[in-house]
Amino acid sequence: MHKITALEMYPDNCAFRIHDASLSIQQTYHAVTDRTLAQGFSGHPRSYNFSTLGDCRNIRIEVWLADKQEEVTLRSDTVRAIMVPFSLSTSGISIAELSGFVEQRIFLGSGEYALVFEIKLRNDAEYLNSASYQENVEGGFTEEWCYLTFYPREQPVQPEILRVDTWSYPPCPSQSYCPLNPTYPLLMETGFDIWVLNVMAQTLKPIITTVVLSLGTVLSKCFRTAMGNGCK
Repeated sequence: MHKITALEMYPDNCAFRIHDASLSIQQTYHAVTDRTLAQGFSGHPRSYNFSTLGDCRNIRIEVWLADKQEEVTLRSDTVRAIMVPFSLSTSGISIAELSGFVEQRIFLGSGEYALVFEIKLRNDAEYLNSASYQENVEGGFTEEWCYLTFYPREQPVQPEILRVDTWSYPPCPSQSYCPLNPTYPLLMETGFDIWVLNVMAQTLKPIITTVVLSLGTVLSKCFRTAMGNGCK
């Protein structure tokens, strides 16, 4: 296993997205419901939104690639861990804020992966002894670290909660904290259905445009005729 890259961002709306870079922006929008909040993520096998633990001011995300057939291993201090299937094209991966202001593209080999999302509160000595830590505690904010590890697989894996929050309530109170309380089976959007709808929309767009223009021409002629001898 080796680290691919690391980036930092402000996860607006307490979440960030990761998706196949070939997708349109519309295909990376996912419904947020009580059920998806309770399972910590929403999406389909080519695009996901992952929730932070609290009202996060800054999140450091490390991306790792495991060796083929390497077994999933969680870090000892991970608070929450989720595994989902990820189907990757040759276009690479995009990781971004929901607003899209910070975005980074990463290239891995195309194919099927088990994507393991791990997250924890930042707990290094430098941060815990800083003024920023005290300000965040007083304001109910957090800084967090996240690890996204891609495990190559021959077949898609089933989504699974690998580690439920290792506390009953976070040490730094946050109004945005939503404890994991998943309903099984975990809710996944159907990427194929979204793809079909997108293709249909692109296919029907020129047809609908032609029909509307033709109808407009007919109505215009009828209107001019009606002003004279009536529409025939």
